[in-house]
Amino acid sequence: MAVITSEQVMSLRSQTGAGIMDCKGALNETGGDIAKAVEFLRKKGLAGLAKRAGRAMKEGVVVAKTSADGNARALLEINCETDFVAKNPDVTAFASALAAEMLSDAALANPAESEKAKERLQALAMKMGENMQIRRGVVYAAAANLASNYYVHSDNRKGAMVELSFDGSLAAAKAELETLARELAMQSVAMSPKFLKREEVAADVVAKEREIYRAKMEQDEAAAKALSAETGKPYKAKTPEVVEKMLEGRVNKYFQESCLLEQASIRDTKLSVSQAVKNLGAKLGGNVVVTRFSCFLVGIE
Repeated sequence: MAVITSEQVMSLRSQTGAGIMDCKGALNETGGDIAKAVEFLRKKGLAGLAKRAGRAMKEGVVVAKTSADGNARALLEINCETDFVAKNPDVTAFASALAAEMLSDAALANPAESEKAKERLQALAMKMGENMQIRRGVVYAAAANLASNYYVHSDNRKGAMVELSFDGSLAAAKAELETLARELAMQSVAMSPKFLKREEVAADVVAKEREIYRAKMEQDEAAAKALSAETGKPYKAKTPEVVEKMLEGRVNKYFQESCLLEQASIRDTKLSVSQAVKNLGAKLGGNVVVTRFSCFLVGIE
């Protein structure tokens, strides 16, 4: 059996991040050949991850980065199994570095579909001993009439990014546009909108909401009838017109809760987000439009 030195162990450990005893075992198995030991540990790690493949990845980290010129931004979410791993410095450093690379490498603009990025994460996952995944990532690139900004909550589990367009002088308005974009990103994290505006909500989603509300109203009607029979108090059924009006009211409430532009502003609940955006446009002397937003909440679709 080959004599394994501490230098070999430390060299293998620096290359793989594996524990000392694992490195010793791998070197013993491969006769001290470090290259083969690296392969041995990789296979062992992959086998270990395969056994954990069914485990849920409901923890993770959200990070955001801005390009050096301040014109482009990236938002990234990485998932793992435990909060302990999510807070590991190696994991947060990897996430931060990958988000920065998303801004300079077009092939990493959508890292969840990048084999290169996934291979790098797999190596980290083997070191951590947990399943990990790049769940999603997005880059908002620079353009002549666009401004963007992001907000990441202090727990690094929630983050959002918002993009605005402006048909006036962007240079003069950029600071205020970026301030509004950050506020709307905070709004997104706090209120979790699913859509930007009601026109984006699919017809079948609206139909399902109407179906749910109608079923609830029918239950309420049945309960009212039963109470009337029990107490002898008169019962007056709602007309179809009233029912439809109530249904429309419930659907509108769904839009107000689910669509960013229709939510009440967290800065001033007397205003909708769309009105707050319009007010800034009036102040800046041009039209401000929210073109898109991305909201990443760990453990939530």
